[in-house]
Amino acid sequence: MKPLQRKPAYDIIGDIHGCASELETLLRELGYRELGSHYLHADGRKVVFLGDYIDRGPEVRRTLQVVRGMIDGGTALGILGNHEINALRYHQKGIDEEWLRPHTQSKTHQHQATLDQLALRHPAEWRDWLNWFAKLPLFLEPDGFRAVHAAWFDHDIESISGHSRLSGKELVRFSDKGSIEEVAIERLLCGLELKLPEGEYFSTPDGATRGEIRAKWWEDLQGRNCREAVFPEDPTISTGDCLVPGWHMPYSKTSKPVFFGHFALKEENPSPLAQNVACLDYGGGKGGRIGAYRWDGEAILDPTKFYLSPSTAEH
Repeated sequence: MKPLQRKPAYDIIGDIHGCASELETLLRELGYRELGSHYLHADGRKVVFLGDYIDRGPEVRRTLQVVRGMIDGGTALGILGNHEINALRYHQKGIDEEWLRPHTQSKTHQHQATLDQLALRHPAEWRDWLNWFAKLPLFLEPDGFRAVHAAWFDHDIESISGHSRLSGKELVRFSDKGSIEEVAIERLLCGLELKLPEGEYFSTPDGATRGEIRAKWWEDLQGRNCREAVFPEDPTISTGDCLVPGWHMPYSKTSKPVFFGHFALKEENPSPLAQNVACLDYGGGKGGRIGAYRWDGEAILDPTKFYLSPSTAEH
């Protein structure tokens, strides 16, 4: 007799941002138990982590230990978030001996929790964490679904396929502003950004002024104004026209389900954004929640399979 083939069973978890206690509470709620160096599930389920493990929260080190423990133990997979890419660039210089991510006040502030808790206190250990970040993939496509930190575009996936390590010369090359690889990584890890009409700006919750909006990349945006296109929704955004790139196409309803994080949603009752599209960042590290989806092979996502952790620390 052929052995029974186990159905795919994954729990996809969004941005954590140093909120280890809430992560571990969520894992236990999902049926995982800590055994030795990592958490595992009695039914053989696996976790997929969507990146942004560091910064903001009070337990960056423990968060990394939990995530890496599960990945190394074979009970999880994980990808890079933009905060891990930012960290790699913050701590490496280019050929001009300038930091790949400038050490400005704002960029240092974004990274401060990790600097204080880990990088400055345990520099040798931090170097090991950076080396580990560099080995993580930028996206995953296991067993019938897709995982990416912010947005899935096939042509960007193709641009960076085959690049398995973002360190050294490759990280320098992929940080060259405007290069095919840098643009692809920026969209995959930060999403699609569209310019507001000329001369128009808006203020972000942290006080920054921006002339671009993050957009609903999975929808058909042609003919939509900026307020209709922005994600998360924001009634203060201009109703002027957005310049949508000609290559942009909506995410096909026949494509594999795709899960992403990055956007710090505030909803208390999470649901799919489309029948096969889900965002799982619910504000971890910003006083929000860590989001998860329990996936069992379905092509159409089920609103009853979302989970949220307790509220997280706000930094």
